[in-house]
Amino acid sequence: MTSEQIGKIAAGALFAGLFLYVYFVYFWLPVSKKIEENTKANASMTSDIARAKAQKAKCPDLEATLAALRLEKEAMQQRLPRERQLPDLIKTLMSLSAKHRVNIQSISPGGSSKGEYFMKALYQISLTGDYHAIGRFLTALGLEVRILNAENLNLTGTPGSETSASASFTLVAYQYSAQ
Repeated sequence: MTSEQIGKIAAGALFAGLFLYVYFVYFWLPVSKKIEENTKANASMTSDIARAKAQKAKCPDLEATLAALRLEKEAMQQRLPRERQLPDLIKTLMSLSAKHRVNIQSISPGGSSKGEYFMKALYQISLTGDYHAIGRFLTALGLEVRILNAENLNLTGTPGSETSASASFTLVAYQYSAQ
């Protein structure tokens, strides 16, 4: 071989090496790095999907449970509302008094006191009616959806009548108090 042929072979080998170097550094390494990152992301997503499926399998009726909890929350909010709701309370008292044939003489607000998780709204109530009707009225108050309680009951009989009585008590209406 001549020196010119050796030079051409060396130049060809040099260009081939340079081409392989450029291909390796600028194309192969970035693409392989991207493939590796995508493979890791794919594995991560696959494990997340597997975990989500496992959690779904643990609670197949998650939406039904959530709906039941919402209904329970609404029921609890009726029992222990966040606001005072005086008009609703007066409507309740009036309907119960009509149903049990007692006459409410007066309703007056008596302030409130704060507990750890609830507030007590106090109302002084005086009423008249038949002894048993007053008892049924007080029982109906205790059975209402909203938590109501009668405290400090003062029951007196009406002179000249065996069944007529008057009562005065403190009505306690509870409401939720967020801390």
